[in-house]
Amino acid sequence: MFIDSHCHIFTQRIVENMKARPTMVRELKLNVNDAVPRLAPKALEEYAEANGIDLCLLLPTAAPHKVQTENNRFIGFTRDFPRLRTLGTLHPMMRNLSDEILRVFDLGIPGFKFSSFSQRFDLSSPEVGTMLAQVERLALARGIRPVLVFDTFVRADFYFSADPAHLTTPAKLGELVHRYPGIVFIGAHMGGLLADFDELRRSLIPTPNLYLDTSNAAHTLKDDHFIELLRNFGPSNVLFGTDWPWFVHVAESRKIRSLLVNAGYDESDQAAVFGGNALRLFGF
Repeated sequence: MFIDSHCHIFTQRIVENMKARPTMVRELKLNVNDAVPRLAPKALEEYAEANGIDLCLLLPTAAPHKVQTENNRFIGFTRDFPRLRTLGTLHPMMRNLSDEILRVFDLGIPGFKFSSFSQRFDLSSPEVGTMLAQVERLALARGIRPVLVFDTFVRADFYFSADPAHLTTPAKLGELVHRYPGIVFIGAHMGGLLADFDELRRSLIPTPNLYLDTSNAAHTLKDDHFIELLRNFGPSNVLFGTDWPWFVHVAESRKIRSLLVNAGYDESDQAAVFGGNALRLFGF
């Protein structure tokens, strides 16, 4: 089973917004021009089918008043395209928060994606604490162990003029992992996209409810830093992700597999990263 645990369905406007920041594009190694033909969910479905990708996980986010609409849109993609799956999203300032949490769980979706810098909230705020406590409590009532994915782009304040308090830093994410043991957290981009590696290493301590996904990180981390994280977290707590549409599976899987081999991962370990862990974690 080959599963991509980090995919996006972006709009043309988002791509143009990224193109307007060429320094960031170079630093993140984003293939912005190649992304344009990949924006539709049909493009992802067709690429996955042609290249032996069994499932691709979509990660929506939204402003408070658009959460349900965006969740419905992404759920629709999964009904139209059999290789696509999705998480939901939430916002700590939305109305009817508990209703949406339960609705998503009852649709068989095990968790939610957050991008705190673009959704404009502070992970250390009381509102986020209330939201996560509700997720943990309602999931327990449904017999679910919820999975939350957090974007970790720590330079969004510089490139997007985001409020620095809204960044998902390794320190803030590490605190949530410790505070909510009933929730599984996934730090996208190996836990901190463009984060200081000493901070990342110090703040994200391997623990059963913390996973890392590989999306984009092989283009921004030094190889020895990436390999250190692989060895520290072990093959059961790492997920393969491409960050589609910026990167594609064939090239990314080749790059990631080389790093896994250098970290001492055997074939069974590699199979876990490329699909087994996601299959178990998301209940596909």
